[in-house]
Amino acid sequence: MAKVSVIVPVYNVEKYLDVCLDSLINQTFDDFEIICINDGSTDSCLNILRQYAKLDRRIKIFSQKNLGLSAARNAGMRHANGEYIVFVDSDDFLSPVALEKMHTNMSENDSDFMFSYAYQILPQGISLWELPNKKEFTAHIKTPVFCEKDLGAEFYLKMLFSAWAKMYKKSFIKDFSFPEGLIFEDLPFFAQCWLNAEKISYDLEPLYFYRKSSSSIMSDAGKNFIDIFEINKIISKIFEASGKFEKYRTILLVSQMESSLVRTLETSGSTKREMFNLLQKTYGNIDFSQYDMNILKRKNIYYAYQTILNKSYRDFRHFETHLKGRA
Repeated sequence: MAKVSVIVPVYNVEKYLDVCLDSLINQTFDDFEIICINDGSTDSCLNILRQYAKLDRRIKIFSQKNLGLSAARNAGMRHANGEYIVFVDSDDFLSPVALEKMHTNMSENDSDFMFSYAYQILPQGISLWELPNKKEFTAHIKTPVFCEKDLGAEFYLKMLFSAWAKMYKKSFIKDFSFPEGLIFEDLPFFAQCWLNAEKISYDLEPLYFYRKSSSSIMSDAGKNFIDIFEINKIISKIFEASGKFEKYRTILLVSQMESSLVRTLETSGSTKREMFNLLQKTYGNIDFSQYDMNILKRKNIYYAYQTILNKSYRDFRHFETHLKGRA
């Protein structure tokens, strides 16, 4: 049985798939399996997977109709045999030493999960995605292992919520899943991990390369940005069930107001108007005095909502123009 299961959801990424697979089969660590979930690709992805599977027996292919990223990852977890699990999106790739360093870290620390830094690949070049901020993180955490109890609630907002750039103990996440039929699926998955982990370890080196691309499972995301409202409800329920809701009460409000507004600003047409209406419905009657005002008054998002709540959609569009002018 392989030590590590690498789960790769695949959907119409023929342009990048070989780079992803090459980065996996050329790892310095070799005791792993590659679980490729072909999520109804209509391009040449399946042929590429079959060609690579002939070259490397660690590659296992499972095909399903197009159900989305969450369903593909959930299927991957069901097929995984390893003690540890890593998620790699099929248009991204790993550093050659990623699995070796992650596995060593997990084994030495007996962690529930660990995270590393990542690089973002953008049209204008590559940049380091340093979340949490190294200087701030190392000022708070002096040991190789920590958990959320060791940090204040606000530190939750500083973490990278992605499922990738992490390694998980399979036994730790066996009862977790990604919400199917919705995008932004990483957010509730990370919340479950963050709240339940007794041991979180880290390697503050960039081991993952994230490609911000339009040709992936997330390619039609814009029209589905309204999902953020349902995702935020799921996250609130996760925090409530954990018994830690009161600690994070204000921070969750800040996070959810910000994510809802940002996604609304990124949409257009009738979707934007619908999301604006949901902003008002969701946050328009909140009694902010019931939250920690010392935190809220330090957040720009609080003042943004003071401007847009109970305003007309036309006023909101003027506000949007003002924001873009300041960008």
